[in-house]
Amino acid sequence: MSTPDYKPTVLRTELLALAEGLVQALGPDEWTVDPRRIPDWSPAVELVRAEDQARILIQPERLRPDRFGLLGVLPASGTYYYRHDLKAGDITVTRAKTAAQVARDVQRRLLPVLDAAVAEMSARQHRHLTGVHEVTTIARRLKSVPLTTGQAPGEQAQRRGEDTTRTLQWNQGAGTSWRSPHAEIKVSRAEYSGVEITCSHLTPDMAEAVLRALVASLPATTAEAA
Repeated sequence: MSTPDYKPTVLRTELLALAEGLVQALGPDEWTVDPRRIPDWSPAVELVRAEDQARILIQPERLRPDRFGLLGVLPASGTYYYRHDLKAGDITVTRAKTAAQVARDVQRRLLPVLDAAVAEMSARQHRHLTGVHEVTTIARRLKSVPLTTGQAPGEQAQRRGEDTTRTLQWNQGAGTSWRSPHAEIKVSRAEYSGVEITCSHLTPDMAEAVLRALVASLPATTAEAA
């Protein structure tokens, strides 16, 4: 049995050949080789799935260069709070295996994990965007109440996934200042209980205005008399 050559240029050539062989075995209509990830100084190559941009990173094992590691990579479109704690698959194979053999390992041991992670990431994204829409819709209704203040979530909050909460305030009437008590309503999307609306320091008039704003767009429950 020959000893594997660990020179970066040899590894680069071998990785590229393996990647191209995997594309043919897994389906050239579904997968392509990303040539940007094959530097001589740190040999690695990626396969990209056309359907969702999920990836498989292939590189030599750091402590076992006679083996290749294949790592599932979630699509870059998912921000970190969609991807948090998701495992996308991680296997190793010997360099002696053919592309067809590695493809069978990928199909049996890596792709099921990667596909499950992609599905969960998409579900999290859908739940989050649904929550943003629900909270934004309610906040828009409440902002119809006179003297309402409240800003939409900024770019930083959106990046952190904190845009499923909105806080609105009303002052207590003429002659008040920023030091005066303010009525406040917090609208947030809870994971299991839908949209939560928390009110504090509302006067009776403000409470009535809030209720009117919330029910204004609801459909009528009884038909008008002819």
